[in-house]
Amino acid sequence: MRVVERNPWVDINQKPEKPSTNAKEQWGMFLDKFQTAIDEVDALGKTSGKLTQDAVLGRVDNLHDVMIAAEKAKTAMNLTLEVRGKVIEAYKEIMRMNF
Repeated sequence: MRVVERNPWVDINQKPEKPSTNAKEQWGMFLDKFQTAIDEVDALGKTSGKLTQDAVLGRVDNLHDVMIAAEKAKTAMNLTLEVRGKVIEAYKEIMRMNF
């Protein structure tokens, strides 16, 4: 089921504006956002590793922070892997289409 997001501040009869960017610019914007997301996942993993190392060496007073960082990194990585799987699945579906 597709859910259409509706902005209550926009008139229903108003036609949506067409994007003023071309496909190449949109692809570049997508790549920038994708790279930012990958960098964030990497940063979460590095933070988790550092906190875990500090916990092993006895430098951390609050073990909860270590566990929270580890779960954040795990969740972000799982989400990234799921998105990757969906992208690959969509790519394969597009390749099976006949034009």
